[in-house]
Amino acid sequence: MRIGIIHTVGSCCRCAEAAAEGLRVLGHEAVLADSEEIESTALNLGRDCDLVIDHTDTFKGRGLFRAFVRQVLESAGAKIVGSDAQASFLADHKIAAKNRLSAFGLPVPPGIVITRKGEEISPWLQPPLILKPAFEHMSRGLRIARTPSEAESAANELLASHKQPILIEKYISGRELAVSVLDGPDGLRSLPILEWIIDERGKGVLTESFKLTAPPPNRGDAVKADLSSEKAAEIGGLALAAFKALGLRDYARFDLRLSPAGQPFFLEANSTPSLESQEALALSARWAGLSYPGLIETMLAAAQRRYAGHFSPEEAEVSIALPAGRVSIRVPKGMTVPPQSTLDLARILDIKAGERTLELGCGSGLLSIAAVKSGAAYVLATDLDPISLNTTRANACRNGIGDALGISAGSWYEAVPMEEREKGFDVIIATPPQTPGHWPFGPKYGGDDGTRHLLHIVDEAPLFLKPETGRIWILAISLANPRLLLQRLRDRFSEVKVLKETDRFFTAEEYEGYAEGLFAHLQSLRNEQRCEFQEGGGERYVFRNIFICARGPRKQ
Repeated sequence: MRIGIIHTVGSCCRCAEAAAEGLRVLGHEAVLADSEEIESTALNLGRDCDLVIDHTDTFKGRGLFRAFVRQVLESAGAKIVGSDAQASFLADHKIAAKNRLSAFGLPVPPGIVITRKGEEISPWLQPPLILKPAFEHMSRGLRIARTPSEAESAANELLASHKQPILIEKYISGRELAVSVLDGPDGLRSLPILEWIIDERGKGVLTESFKLTAPPPNRGDAVKADLSSEKAAEIGGLALAAFKALGLRDYARFDLRLSPAGQPFFLEANSTPSLESQEALALSARWAGLSYPGLIETMLAAAQRRYAGHFSPEEAEVSIALPAGRVSIRVPKGMTVPPQSTLDLARILDIKAGERTLELGCGSGLLSIAAVKSGAAYVLATDLDPISLNTTRANACRNGIGDALGISAGSWYEAVPMEEREKGFDVIIATPPQTPGHWPFGPKYGGDDGTRHLLHIVDEAPLFLKPETGRIWILAISLANPRLLLQRLRDRFSEVKVLKETDRFFTAEEYEGYAEGLFAHLQSLRNEQRCEFQEGGGERYVFRNIFICARGPRKQ
């Protein structure tokens, strides 16, 4: 696989380089990208990478904006390893994250938020206190105040320098813990808990300089926490609850303090914990029996499970035997290989020598090429998708019929140039999207009952067909209100024949994968007699592919 790694130059390069090396060990290709350039690189990363690991530290110098990088990636179609942009922003927003965890009954240090200079610090909040800018990371701006005047001065200084709300919390003395959570093949689990050994144990904090310093090969300041099995299970369970409360995915790390009385307190959530081999996540994974490459592979696998069914196939080359000869089709990554039903249609088309043909929605170009191979003097292939248009053109040249095949971009008949419309066509071929849906769920969507595109194509066809020889070939599915489709065809043509039918088995899970509630929508349509499918045995169902040819266009 090709994996993109987003990092902020100067602050998380070591993390990106470590992840890249782990990917190479696994046989994957790593593509490193600077978060500051994401606006110009996101489209390429979304198109060219199977998955993207986003470990941005800051964007435009602000921790507040780092979730924006993930949002741009998502909008470009990138498949993210880890939490989505919304959850990452929540985790990064220290105030909002603390409120969410508290609302779920998870323990957080008591504190207040200061938004302007001179604002009173509540008298119940007694020093020592921790002050944190709401959106900074890596302990940037972290201060300890040991007196009320120190707290007031530090708050005013941070407000001026960071220009964001300041969180002031009760300092929790005790042991500094890091609890990592990982989604593995057996589900979500908390990894063995790490303890940071800080100077003056229980009285120090992890500073920015500490976090920026490259860890030694065998560090002694990060150890497996010596906790009773009951306490470790308690803290691990709280971390899993926090992970779910914040809506995180795949992996994360929580920073906690364990008070002298044994009470854990959540300090921060980190949806992008360091991936260096000597940092908390990798060390905890090692104690759980996972090598560093194993950790990376587990992270990738969690994302792959989530995106199952959405991964683009690799480029494919298909050789198809047709009555008019063999056709070779190259299907690029991201495009569906022509299914068996399309192959069946290509083999029964009745194109005659010298005829003019129009294909609406050409895909990889198989049917247009089959029409030329069958003797068509000219075929116009149309589509809205630039990839389909380029693929059809390339495949036409590949099969030596480029001169007989025209390409035009546009929506259905709008793509037909006026001069071609005036000449008219002998044959129209159409296999439009026609899966019913309660809302637009993807490229297969054909409207509420599946006939949105089908009926438009049928209604307009007589205007583009020659009166004497004109006919339309449609590949329909019985899920898409076949009664209505056949009636509309009879209204527009003098002769309508179903020349072939084949079965297509499916499961409820397949259609639920397109959109939640879609199978229930199909059942509802079936109850209204607007959709036809049957039980196919076991947990399978079956609908019909319907191959229709209608002749004798009736102009309205």
